[in-house]
Amino acid sequence: MASKRRRKGKPRKPGARYPSGRLKHEPVASPAAIAAGQPHRKGLGDLALDQLAESELGRMVLRGQVSAIQNLAGQQYAAQWRGYVGTLDGPRWPWRGQGRGRNCPGCPSDTPPGKCACELARRSWVRSWNVLVALGRQAIVTSVVIHDRPCPIGEVASLCTALDRLAWELGLTNQRLRDYRYASSQITPR
Repeated sequence: MASKRRRKGKPRKPGARYPSGRLKHEPVASPAAIAAGQPHRKGLGDLALDQLAESELGRMVLRGQVSAIQNLAGQQYAAQWRGYVGTLDGPRWPWRGQGRGRNCPGCPSDTPPGKCACELARRSWVRSWNVLVALGRQAIVTSVVIHDRPCPIGEVASLCTALDRLAWELGLTNQRLRDYRYASSQITPR
């Protein structure tokens, strides 16, 4: 009885082989099939391939719960938040004493206060944050936009209201322009 000799080296991968010994590759799934199989894209049908399906706010746009302007306001708010968080304890110069130095390239010592890139990022985010705090909707917007959590069914209307107000405050709508265009023609009581 002959025993099977074990081959030297790395063991072969299992699977069908050509007569030459090379492994036959199974057909690769299309990107559409891969995207449709991802758990966060399920239920979107043909829209599962859309780039908006990557975030919860984008999926709400694809479902028709949120408008494109509201999505843009949410993306702008998230960008402001990332810019602010990036300045909190930003990268430092490694070649100066134990990584100490200025926090960001926009913070040289001769920059007047308020002109630094860190300060500008903080002020832009705080302005948007204050709008949401005034509405009392900062928790739901932060949860959906920044933490990418699903919006509860009962909170969709309040999320849309907050994003509308944020879009107006950031100047993303034409409504703000119309409000100011005819402001001087309005009669004000003395």
